[in-house]
This record gives sequence, C-alpha cells and structure tokens, in this order.
Amino acid sequence: MNDAATDMVAFAESCPLGQFSPMHPALLKCPYGMNQRLHREAPVYQDPASGIYFVSRYDDVVAMAMDHETFSSVLPGGGTGSMATEDPELAAIMKEGWPNVSTMLTQDPPLQRRYRKFVDQAFSPASLKALEPFIAQTSHELIDKFIERGHCEFLSEFGVPLPLTVIASQLGTPLSDLPLLRKWTGAFIGNLSQQLDREGTLQAARDILEFQHYFVARMEERRREPKNDILSKVVNASIDGEKPLDDAECLSMLSQILVAGNETTSSALTEGIWLLIRHPEQYQIIRDDPSTENIHALVEEVLRISSPSANMFRRATRDVELGGVTIPANAICFARFGAANQDAERFERPLEFDIRRGNLREHVAFGKGVHHCLGAALSRREMNIAFKVLFQRIENFRMAPGAPEPEFAANALLHGLQGLEIAFDPVAKA
Repeated sequence: MNDAATDMVAFAESCPLGQFSPMHPALLKCPYGMNQRLHREAPVYQDPASGIYFVSRYDDVVAMAMDHETFSSVLPGGGTGSMATEDPELAAIMKEGWPNVSTMLTQDPPLQRRYRKFVDQAFSPASLKALEPFIAQTSHELIDKFIERGHCEFLSEFGVPLPLTVIASQLGTPLSDLPLLRKWTGAFIGNLSQQLDREGTLQAARDILEFQHYFVARMEERRREPKNDILSKVVNASIDGEKPLDDAECLSMLSQILVAGNETTSSALTEGIWLLIRHPEQYQIIRDDPSTENIHALVEEVLRISSPSANMFRRATRDVELGGVTIPANAICFARFGAANQDAERFERPLEFDIRRGNLREHVAFGKGVHHCLGAALSRREMNIAFKVLFQRIENFRMAPGAPEPEFAANALLHGLQGLEIAFDPVAKA
C-alpha cells in the first residue's frame, strides 16, 4: 500500500469510533487490524458515511445468515451494486438489455429454493466426481505452459483459467470464449465493488449488456436443442411447473453461476500460494507429507484466512437487536464473513496461518444457511485437485526476483489479490 493507504489503516485502528468508514478502499484491501478492533469494541458498527451496519463477530454473522426472515437478501435494485440510472448515458445502455431481477443469491425462500433447485444437480456429489479428471487434466495443461520458464504470474496463468475453464465447461460455452467470460466476470465484480467511477460504471454496463446478448443467443439455441449442461437446465426449467423462466431470470442465474463459479476459487488458490510462500514452516508440512488429509487441511485454512467472499449485503426486515445494537427496519447490513473467520472467540490465534488448526471446518468462507454457496463443493474439489497437481509438478515456491509486494483489490464484497509473481523449480522426474 502507499503511504496514504497505510496511514488510513493505522487511523482506523486507533481513532475514536465513528470516525472511519470500513468502506474506505485502504480498509477494504487491508481489513485485519480494523476487524480485530471491531470485534473488541463495536461488533455491530454503523458506518458514519453510508449508514450501513457492519456485523463482524462470528456468532452474530452466523445468526444473521441463519435468519433470512429478519435479514433478507432482497435489496433495492436487486442487490447487484449501485448502477443507478440517473445518468442518461447509463440508462441508455441498460435500456438495450434485460432488467435486473432477484433469483438465487438475491432472493429469499421459498422462491430462492425454487430457483436453486434447477442447478443443484450440476453440483451433486456424482457430478463433481465425474469432473475430477477434467480438473486434473486442465491443471496439468496450464502448468505445462509455464513450467519450463521457472516463473509465472500465478493469478492470470493458473488461478483464473482453471476455475473459469471448469465453469465454462459446465455452462456449455466454448473454451475459445474464455476471454469473454473473464471480461464479463470482471464487469460484475467491478459493479459489486462499490469503487467504480462514472467511466468504470459505464464500461461495466457495456460489458454486462454484451454478456446478456451473448447468453440470450445461446439460450435460444438450448431451447431448440438442449444439451447436458447448466445452460440447458436453466432455460428449460419452469418456476412453478408451468411457467418457464423468462430471459431476465435466466440471465440473473447465469451471471451468479459464472461469478461464483470462478472468482472465489481463483482468489483462494492464488492467496493460498502466497500464504505458503510467507509461511515456510506450513509449506514444509505439505512438502514432507502431501497427503490427501494435509491438502484438505490446507484448503480449509486457506479458505478461512482468505475468505474471498468477505462480505454480503442484507436488509433488516424489522427492528432487531444484534450484538447489543438495535438495527432499524430496512437498514442495510453487512454480514462480514471474512471478519467472522478472524474472530478470536472462535479461532485461536485468528490471524495466524495454521493448517493443523483443530476447528478448520467451522469457518464461514462459503456463508451459512439457505445462502450457503451453491458452488462450495465444486470450489473445494478444484482447490484440492489443483494443489495436489501443483505439488506434484512444482516445488520451492517463492516470490519472483524483483516482484512487487502483492496487493489486494478494493472491493466491498470480494477480497482477492490483484496478481502474484512467483518463481519455482520443476519437481525432478523420478
């Protein structure tokens, strides 16, 4: 971080409560010290700038996630960001597309369950088991492209293309369109970030419009000739046994599957390698014993520490007391899953990376309750296979000579590195 950002982080850790906003870009990038302070002093903290209630303690976050009747996922504008249409140029772009509707992530039961059941089968244990050879093959093919160089930019050369290739295969889109899928993922993420300026917001709208027209064309193809993919299941589903999903509903579901199906896994894989580089004693545990059990433990501790889906919006449907604070009806709240995973009341030495931690699976990196991440099992499967293949092929992970210190992107909901330049040695062939 630059000096101004570092100063902001220090200010939030020491200033009087009520004088800092957790939405400040520097604090979105580096929330750790602020999280610990809020745990101690203000587990339910109202941001003076936005009025949002930030909920940080593990027990309170879980209580929110388990009570969808009080803490609704249905928000003004569909809960997908702040793309207000007061700007005539933005309104003109959006007019060329389909409206924003609430489906899985941005809907509550019982309707949420009806939408979600259309894609549950794609993430069933049997479906994921069948995917394992493809995940391993893709991992090997990506490593083949850079292993002889002895260095790579891990995020763009492995972290992104692995889960993106897998979700593209599940959606039924050609692999030649991966750059488009990555661009559209970036547009949705940018729109969620709450950090875009006007030009960034306009460009995100243009990219999302492109996404919509692309998938509406593919949807028409699947209605005529269904295939064994998620796209066919979504477009040929009916919400109540009679009424088929309309294009806007389908696009909402597809956008959520696309983003959830690749972005969090990309972030966790990349931060996982960085964590191993920074903690050689933990890396040595894996090098000494790259067993399935140890790799499972690595995945869970990486997910706890990284918490790529760091925050989620909720709306209070009534006046409610939480953590000793009364939250009024219709207030917007942040369920801070990343902060919950750093709560010392739940995780001893919460900021330490420890794959031998006793309660690894108690983390809430994939949420909790009815909105527990649909792709959680897929993400875990991808990470376990990817790390196994990486350790088979590559060793001595280290920062590339002259590489800058990695930085996190500023995003209100997601937390992930912007890049990771590493060097390594190929594993000697037996």
